[in-house]
Amino acid sequence: MFKRWRASFKIKLMLGISAIILFTFCITGVVSYRTHLQLFEEEVSEQYRRSNEQAMAQFELRVKELYRISNFIVFNQTIEEIVTKLASADHVPAAERYFEQDRILTELRQIKFDAPQVLSMYLFDLNGTNYYNGLMRESVERIGDDTFREIRDKVKASNGEMVWMRKRLESAIEKSGYREVTIAARWMHNNTLGMYGLLVMVIDQDFMTRSFREITRDGHGVVYLFDRHSSLLYTSDTDVPLTNERLLAVRDGTRATIDGTGYYYARNDSKEIDFVLVSRMSMARFLEKSQLILRISVISGAVSIALSALLIFLLSQRLLRPLRELVQAMRTMRGGKFDTRIKPRSSDELGFIADSFNSMASNVSALINEVYLRQISEREAELKALQAQLNPHFLYNTLNGLYWKLYLQNDRETASLVSSLSSLLKYSLERVRKRTTLAEEMKQIRNYLHVQEAFVENSFEAVIEMDDEVAECTSLRLILQPIVENVFVHAFREQETPKRLTIRAYRSESYLKIEIADNGNGMTPEQLSRVLAEEPAGERAPLGVRSVMRRIDLTYGPPYRLELVSAAGQGTTVHLYLPFEKAEADKEASA
Repeated sequence: MFKRWRASFKIKLMLGISAIILFTFCITGVVSYRTHLQLFEEEVSEQYRRSNEQAMAQFELRVKELYRISNFIVFNQTIEEIVTKLASADHVPAAERYFEQDRILTELRQIKFDAPQVLSMYLFDLNGTNYYNGLMRESVERIGDDTFREIRDKVKASNGEMVWMRKRLESAIEKSGYREVTIAARWMHNNTLGMYGLLVMVIDQDFMTRSFREITRDGHGVVYLFDRHSSLLYTSDTDVPLTNERLLAVRDGTRATIDGTGYYYARNDSKEIDFVLVSRMSMARFLEKSQLILRISVISGAVSIALSALLIFLLSQRLLRPLRELVQAMRTMRGGKFDTRIKPRSSDELGFIADSFNSMASNVSALINEVYLRQISEREAELKALQAQLNPHFLYNTLNGLYWKLYLQNDRETASLVSSLSSLLKYSLERVRKRTTLAEEMKQIRNYLHVQEAFVENSFEAVIEMDDEVAECTSLRLILQPIVENVFVHAFREQETPKRLTIRAYRSESYLKIEIADNGNGMTPEQLSRVLAEEPAGERAPLGVRSVMRRIDLTYGPPYRLELVSAAGQGTTVHLYLPFEKAEADKEASA
């Protein structure tokens, strides 16, 4: 009784569930609030740090896209040609200037769709003359001379890289009359790295805010973005409490208190675009979420104890009944009763197990019957093969004697036919699994054609072409004869016009390709489908196309195959794709 109790799955399941529920409640009650708060802060801090990294990664992609657009403009030969031409000429007619500026507009038209964040764009020559003012959106006014000089001086102080600036430009659609924008500028170089102008792009502030929305959502997070010159390029904070130097000195994961409020700082340095992102979040948000989770944990622990008895009861009634039926069915099947089946009671995992058991039982029964029938078929085939081997040997010896008799009687034509037939019969007596060369296979096809020529009515022409490099390739024995035989049996049947058969063998990439084409009756699509269809179970395997397809599939497998191309009244072409293997390589591999 005690052993049965120990082996009962029901008892084990009930004890296991009870232990899990009790253990969970004990852990929830023992862990103190401070420890829980610390763990939660670390988790949320890590999530916030990853959000900061993801925001920086998104911003990097946006900046790289701007770099790509600027590279397209800077190194565009058409733009270089136009700007250099207009800058070097003392006087350019208005019509020609308009035409050249229209060419620039054509080159940069796609940028309006690829970079909607660019509000406007300017192309200046080295003298400060602007040749293009592409206002993508009517959001800001054109930059003035003072702004241009400020941009040019900052670009001159750089090493040729993109320069970023935070500016307020006049805007006719803003209530304040101004709009916060970001300006990106760089020298325009030709292929020899010589400067020929200055590119200025005015970028919407949404270009910055879009990448950092996840951090600043709900107003709990604040971001500070610095360029490579440690200048504050963007911030979502209306009142920056720290200087730029103190913000740049902040390390990732730093916690600080400002005006009595604790903050968590995250920092991410981009090595690809040389920007620094510093963000902060109030620690008060951590406390709010931590207290909520703590209350939920206490309530759930109390409810879990109250419902534990009911849960155990429902699980034992719901789950164990199908399992008991499955165990009983397995015992019955182990006793030899393979027609045992289980009625699925649900569509969940237990129902899937029941269906799988029924499928397994059906497969086992089918496999037993299949193996039994296969053994009977193999014995019958072995007896027929032994009986069939006696007559061909006797026939071969008889044909060989008949050949010499005809030869001595000077009936050379008939003797030649008998010789070809004898050689073909001797070749067919070899084991089918034994490999041969393509040259030997073609030789036997010639013997077969020589015999058939004596019986073909009307004119008949056979052409055999074989490249030298494929003559010594290995081939299955009697792989071509069934196909050629089909030509005489079906393709040339009742054909009064001249008959032509062409056999070509050559190398095609890694294949040995053999084509057998005739000008016979051809086949309709329905006839072609029946020829390629799998044979019905229980019928004798055909000696034609399907037998060749079956041998190729069993010996080589994909991608080696047989393909048929035929049309009614237009003949048939058979394509064989076999491995390109030399006979010497095949012998070395066998050794």
